Amino acid sequence: YDGPCPPWNDSLIHHYEFTVFALALDRLDLPREFNGAQARDAMAGHVLASASITGTYTLNQRLL
Repeated sequence: YDGPCPPWNDSLIHHYEFTVFALALDRLDLPREFNGAQARDAMAGHVLASASITGTYTLNQRLL
């Protein structure tokens, strides 16, 4: 993960949502390479709790 990287001088403030999950499993049964949809499918029925936070980011100094 390289972090947020909106286009330089973009006219928008970008929103990034980060979510952590507490699972009733030691590990998920996933292939070495997987995508978000596969991770969510593997977590289905095993989530004990979750929490999310949304952050904003821009490289455009005029929007700060």
